[in-house]
Amino acid sequence: MADLIDIAIKELGYKASESNTKYGRWYGSQGPWCAMFVSWCAHQAGVGTSIVPKYAYVPNGIKWYQNKKRYSPAGSYTPKRNDIVFFGGGSHTGIVESVTSGTLNTIEGNTTNSVARRHYSLTDNYVMGYGHVNQYITSTDGTSTSDTAKSSAAELAYLKQVLARVKKQNTQTAAVQSYEISSVKPNKVDVSLIATHSGKKYDLPVKDGMRAVFERKNAPGKLTFTTLADSKRKLYEGDSVELRINNNKFFYGFIFTLKPQKDGTLEVTAYDQLRYFKNKDTYIYSKKTSAQLLRMMAKDYSLQVGAIANTKKALTRSEDNMTLFDIMQNSLDETLMNTGKIYTLYDSFGKLRLRSPWKINILIDAETGQDYSYKSSIDEGVYNQIKLAYENKKTGTLDVYISRSGKNINRWGTLQYFEKIDDPSVAKLKGKVLLQTYNRVSRTLSISGAFGSVSVRAGCLVPVLLNIYDVKVASYMLVDKVTHTFSNGEHTMDMDLSGGDFDSSY
Repeated sequence: MADLIDIAIKELGYKASESNTKYGRWYGSQGPWCAMFVSWCAHQAGVGTSIVPKYAYVPNGIKWYQNKKRYSPAGSYTPKRNDIVFFGGGSHTGIVESVTSGTLNTIEGNTTNSVARRHYSLTDNYVMGYGHVNQYITSTDGTSTSDTAKSSAAELAYLKQVLARVKKQNTQTAAVQSYEISSVKPNKVDVSLIATHSGKKYDLPVKDGMRAVFERKNAPGKLTFTTLADSKRKLYEGDSVELRINNNKFFYGFIFTLKPQKDGTLEVTAYDQLRYFKNKDTYIYSKKTSAQLLRMMAKDYSLQVGAIANTKKALTRSEDNMTLFDIMQNSLDETLMNTGKIYTLYDSFGKLRLRSPWKINILIDAETGQDYSYKSSIDEGVYNQIKLAYENKKTGTLDVYISRSGKNINRWGTLQYFEKIDDPSVAKLKGKVLLQTYNRVSRTLSISGAFGSVSVRAGCLVPVLLNIYDVKVASYMLVDKVTHTFSNGEHTMDMDLSGGDFDSSY
């Protein structure tokens, strides 16, 4: 057997429409050809269908690997060269070339009608899972001894970074926080909504139930409201809207959707500048920080920029046919891995900002939050024993490395994470990292109906003080998503929170 990637590399640059490809001619039918490309590469490499199935429909490939017990969801397994990767809920597939510093490198067919390399963060939501192939190919993987050594050194460095970050987070969690709390009470708010069309400004009457939603990752700020369909104050797509609460700047964006209703009202959806980060593009950059990348994107798309944090770590990346959101998030994820610092991209009243978490001293407790939704579980993504196995070809044995928490095994029984590894030198550290990461109860917390504050948005930290069943929460928590609702002259918030004593999506 040869190497799938060796075959795939020779195909780089091949272009064809879905109606006529050499992979389709080999397969026996024409159409979307990402899966046919994978199957063709396996066939050319002499890899049998007992290892890589011949498939044209991506969900069939996923089902095949699942039935063979050779499928791992993203996040539960570190993919290796020649493994098959599946994307987007089963809409696309490719071949893993390598993993470097948290970045998944692939070769894919039918990506912009061509065979090309692609790069993703291992935490990218677009990555669905992997079919295991590497361990079933007995021939060389095409890398030299020096290449393997470099790969092992890189993985060791990466694992040390992860371990340091986990320890730092745990230390911060354990530290007792003190707050200077601002009192928030359910008081009446004054709402001012102004639309601008062709230089003319209109004060818009707003029906109860106006909502502004801000998320920390890969979503623009969104404002939805209902106003009167007035012939003297007509609204059009692209018109700007600005919302002020008690004369405080709160939201600035542009109308994207209009829905006239029979009762003479008009439902409106507006987004801030981050809506344009849904655009797809290709960025190949060298030695640029995330801050510099953001400024470059803003210039390319004529977007307004405000204060941007100095992210310091210079990166070199190649991102092809990806949304600006994904390109930016990949850069921020790699910055996190290298520096241990997280940053949030958001729009502040018409100015793009990049900022590390900032504290908003608005206490969330049993009085200020109307209700909460809490769940604790050890059913998914929780492991108290890590078992790593190395196939030692010199001795003909399977060398096993185990990291375990006796305390939690006594409490929960054995919940085991298993993975085969290529290099035993990383086993001890990798086991330690995985145990640090997964040996804890999974907890989620959302707050609904909290007294509203215009200063709260995704990316900030709010102090939370709650006694919830088996947990006392007394720490700052990161706001992953916040929905501000304005109704009957009152302002309330719903929030999804992470960090602190809870799981973090860092």
